[in-house]
Amino acid sequence: MNLIVSIGLDGPELQSTAGPAEVARRLRQLASEIEANVRDFSLCREGARIAGSPGDVSCIAYVADL
Repeated sequence: MNLIVSIGLDGPELQSTAGPAEVARRLRQLASEIEANVRDFSLCREGARIAGSPGDVSCIAYVADL
């Protein structure tokens, strides 16, 4: 099982000079959501979103067996 994190770099807030800082902020946000909501990765359905807003596909985390 693998933890897959996807952060789309094409958003306007990521194209500015603050891009790397914004990516880091979003990565910390995903990590906090995972820490708060996932107690055991083995209980997660494959392909299920485990972090990230359902309305924002530019920043998500999920598990998959690759």
